Amino acid sequence: MEAGEDILKIGVDLDGTISEYPGFFRLFTRVMAQVGCKIYIITDRMPGTEAEVGAELEKYGITYHVIKITSAKARYILDEGVSVLFDDVDDYFLELPEKVAVFKIRQQYNFDFGRKRWRNSG
Repeated sequence: MEAGEDILKIGVDLDGTISEYPGFFRLFTRVMAQVGCKIYIITDRMPGTEAEVGAELEKYGITYHVIKITSAKARYILDEGVSVLFDDVDDYFLELPEKVAVFKIRQQYNFDFGRKRWRNSG
């Protein structure tokens, strides 16, 4: 990033995202942090389990700056100014505006690999 540019804030989900592609996210988060991005791990787990989440991220070798446990991911993303999100569940990003780039992670429950189509989100 150029000096004076805003810091790019990247949100990454844990379950169904990092947990399914830890090798990619290990490299991605490390490189993005090295170039000045701020990495947010935004996960919908039981409140108060930040230490367990941190231990899991360490096991995966994930670089991060913030762990946020919330079911209100869209609200948190908007409040924090996160501009990129990686997640596997539509409900967490349907309310995000166009300015937030969303990368949807394919899983058996959201993508029909046989028919090569996304499953309806509800």
